[in-house]
Formats: sequence, structure tokens, C-alpha cells
Amino acid sequence: MPTIFNSTQNNKKRLQFGTARRDIFMSFCILSACSFIGLVFFFFRLSEANIISIYILGILLIASITSSWIYGAAASIIGVFLFNCLYAEPIFNFYVYDWQYVITIFVVLIASLIVNYVMTLFRRQLDSEKLENQRLDILFETNQHLQQAREENDIFHVALIQLHQMFGRTILLFPLEDNRLLQPMIKSSEKNADFFPEDWGLNEQIWRQFIHSDTEAKNSLVRAFNGKKAIFFQVRVAKEVFAVAGIIADSDKSIMGFERKLVLAILDEVALSLEKHRLHLCNERIAREAEAERTRANLLRTISHDLRTPLTSISGNADILLSNGDQIQPDLRRQLYQNIHSDSEWLINLVENLLFVTRIDNGAMSIHAEPEVLQEILPEALNCIANLGKEHNISLELPDELLVVKIEARLFMQVIINIVHNAIKYSPAGSDIKIRAFQHSSQAIVEVEDTGCGINDEDKLKVFEMFYTANKKSGDSRRGIGLGLSLCQSIVRAHGSAIHIADNAPNGTVVSFALHLEETGLEHEYPGNRG
Repeated sequence: MPTIFNSTQNNKKRLQFGTARRDIFMSFCILSACSFIGLVFFFFRLSEANIISIYILGILLIASITSSWIYGAAASIIGVFLFNCLYAEPIFNFYVYDWQYVITIFVVLIASLIVNYVMTLFRRQLDSEKLENQRLDILFETNQHLQQAREENDIFHVALIQLHQMFGRTILLFPLEDNRLLQPMIKSSEKNADFFPEDWGLNEQIWRQFIHSDTEAKNSLVRAFNGKKAIFFQVRVAKEVFAVAGIIADSDKSIMGFERKLVLAILDEVALSLEKHRLHLCNERIAREAEAERTRANLLRTISHDLRTPLTSISGNADILLSNGDQIQPDLRRQLYQNIHSDSEWLINLVENLLFVTRIDNGAMSIHAEPEVLQEILPEALNCIANLGKEHNISLELPDELLVVKIEARLFMQVIINIVHNAIKYSPAGSDIKIRAFQHSSQAIVEVEDTGCGINDEDKLKVFEMFYTANKKSGDSRRGIGLGLSLCQSIVRAHGSAIHIADNAPNGTVVSFALHLEETGLEHEYPGNRG
């Protein structure tokens, strides 16, 4: 740290020395030019008033272009001595024969000093107005930057940068959390390069009183930092304090009046942005809670409605078998058993989907993907729903080359089961359902194609939403609760892909997704598809 400080100090000294050297050189050149012009006037015997005007003009020019009033004052004195030496009899010395020259020299000196003073005041006023305009521009920019900020840290960063840009001093910003000051955010300047964060040590009780003060007279606090002054301001709206901002200053009066109003204006903008951001977060949280409550209500309402039919069927069939089982014909008894089994499978599939969706949404489900062969996974998934598809013509088309993808087999089978189950449910008995897998570039494409009633364009945008069902009048008595495709989408996304729905000409639907092929180095054909 001392090395950095010494380097910064050396740079500042070199900069100051360079400026002083430039000002001295410019003053010398201007006085030399004035003396040369004055000698020309003297040679042509022009009046001394003209020569004096040239020197006053030169002093005016020096005062306007140099960095300090000292150069103008020095030029005034040197100009008087040059006038005395070059133009007052006897010339080329500092003696005078005529006492009128003494009066003239005195008047020239006073006039030169007054001109230098007026010009210095004018330049200071001009610099002050220029600085005020720059700071007003910074104030306007602050509002634009705050509108683009998305997080609280971004808002604090804008405050640091804008205050530092406005004053060129070290800025401290202490975020407040649970009435406790956090570690400061710091934007340092070369002017305060010897300030380090560990130097600040403040009385906690004084800070608490400062943070909770409500009166206008206590909205700033001045503390000493190793011989320096730090002026602190509250970043607050009404009674809520978001942070404390500090500006390292040379004295407690270095930020007063207009500058202090600018600081308060910037901090007010920052506080309003912080309040707006927190209100936005609060509204988002309320919206999420409302959406979660709506989802829970929809879930309870949908489940209670859609479970009633299969449960009533199971209960009724079981009651018939229990009370009149011996009197029922074997074929009818078998049909009742089949109905109970079918309804039970539907309930099991529903519960599985509910469990999967709950675990995925809560983040409790982790994907353990391993290389799997699609030619093995797809037939196994279809076997799980073989009973449901007895009335449909289900076919499976697989390529000769092995399709090895990195998936979790159990979840992937659930995707196939849900998609095929949807195709069965929304297709008439005797229709065709084709499941095919093929390679396209470096991906394995899986498609499920049916010849059912299809899905209109409006429903295609909504079928992946939870609890949404298209074509609600399905072929069986059980209506889906809209979890199947939502679950499929979650699982496919977890595997780094996306699921798509398209129309199947002339009628029906095609559901497809792509999986990245794994490099296995195997070039064998799948034996199940050999001729």
C-alpha cells in the first residue's frame, strides 16, 4: 500500500510541476511579446498610454490562461518594472528623473493588479458555472443509470460512480441491513489515495443515533479520519434508511450550499430507486405466492373432481364383487376385475406424475444421467402401457445403428409413457400410433405420431401448462388433469432439450424432442432390427 501511495504522490507532484512550468513559460512569452511591441511603439514615438495598454492587455491574457492568480499578480509587478526599465527616462535602469513617472508606474501597478483580480474573479465564476453545469449533467445521468439498474448492488454502484464523478473524492457507501452497517463499498480517488478502509473507526452508538435521526439538521454527520473529514448522509425515504453515504473532504465546509443540495438530490434518487426495487421484489413475491395458492387450489379442485370417477368405479365394482360375486357370470366378473385394474393403473400413473412434478418444482429431484441405448428404453416403456393400448395399432420404428444418449432411464420412460398415453386417450380405437427414433446430425430424434383429433393452434401454446387439458372430451371416462405434458417438458428440459408439438397430416399430432448422441466408438447394428 505505501508503494502505491508514494507512486500516486509522485505522479501528482510531476503533474503540478508540469503545470507550473507551462504557466511560467506562457507568462514569459506574453511579457516578452508585450515588451517587443512596446519597444516598437517607443521607436515610433507613440504615447506611453499605448505601451501601458499593451502591458495591461498582456496581464489580462496571462490571468485568463494560467492556473493561478499568482501568475497574473507577478506579471503585474514584472510589467511595471519592465515599463520603468525600458521606457522611463533614463532607460535600461530603474531610476527616474521625472516624478510623473513614479505616479504613472504606481497607477499602472494598481491598474494591473485590479485587472488581474477582476479577471481571476471572472475565471473563477466561469469555472464555477462550468462545474455546476457538469454536476447538473451528472444528476440527470444518475436518473438514467438508476432506471437501468436491476439489483440493489447495481443501484449502490451507480451512487458510488456518480458521487465520485461529481466531486472527485473518495466515496464510501455503507448498506444497511437489520439496522446494522455492512462492509463499505468504496470508490477511491487520487486526491484521497492515503485513505484505506481499515482506517475508519466509528462509535456504534453515534451511528445508531445518526441512522435513526428524523430531523433535517441531523441528516449529515462529520467524522475525522486521520486528520481528514468524512461527511456522511443518510440514504432514506421517509423513515426507512437504506444506506449511509460518506464523502472524504478537506473540511466540514467543503460540501455546502449548492453541492450539498446536489448530493441530497442524488441520494434521494438512489433511495427512491431502492424503494422501487424492493417494492418490485415484494410484488413479485406476492404474485408468486398468489400463483402458488392458485396452483394449489387448482390442484385440489382438479384432483377432487377427476379422482371421483375412477374411485367411484373401483368402489362400485368391488362392492358388486363382494356382495354378488358368486352369482356373476365369469365373463362379467372378469370384466369387473379388468375395470378395477384399469382404474387402478390410471390412479397409479396420476400419482406418479404428481410426485414427479412436485419433486421437480421443489428442486428435490436431481438428474443422474447415464449412457443408455434408445433401442432398449423405448420397448420397455411401451410394455408398461401395453394394456392401455390394446385397442390401438401401436408400432415402434428403430434404426439399425445404436442410438446412445445420456439420460436417466426412469424419467425418460415416464416421458414416453405420458406422451403415448395422451395419444391413446385422444385417438379413436383402431387408429395408428407410431413411435420412431432416428439419428439427425449429432442428435437422436424421438417422435410419437397419432391420427387422433389433433390439437388446435391456440391449445398448442398452453398444453405444457400445468393443469391445462386440450380436447377435454376424451374417449374414456377419465379426464386428465393436465400434468402429463407439463411433466414431460420439465424432464426433457432437465436433460438439456426441448419438446415440440406439430400437426400430423391429414389429421393427428406429432410430439417430438431431440437428445444429444454420446460418442461410444461402437458401430454395431442393433440385433433386434436385423433382417
